[in-house]
Amino acid sequence: MGVEISFADDSLVVKFTALDALWAVSGGITVPFTEVVGATVVDAATARARLRWKVGGTGLSGVVKAGRFTVADEPGAQELWSTYRDPTFLEITTTRQRPHRIVVQHPECATLAKEITNHARGGSPGLG
Repeated sequence: MGVEISFADDSLVVKFTALDALWAVSGGITVPFTEVVGATVVDAATARARLRWKVGGTGLSGVVKAGRFTVADEPGAQELWSTYRDPTFLEITTTRQRPHRIVVQHPECATLAKEITNHARGGSPGLG
């Protein structure tokens, strides 16, 4: 899989591997849980609709959307993406402007969303 998500030293680690790192022009990001608001499963079309300009990365319509993108109606905000064709994505919201959201495709979106949100609210991590 091209996206690995884990907890380390009270931080959320989102690592892009293989082609995902190439497409996104990024190896991923580590965000302290003090800066993680929560996570949810989001409809792919809805998430894509708010994107505006590609800052760096790849955007092949209907194939892959990866890298950093500006956001409509959110001046200064950017999102970090690594997605393909799934109908839903994992969306992690942070207190940062860059990236304000991290949007990835992962087979365990629902489980990860619950565990990330729980940990962001002070619960115990459920990931290894």
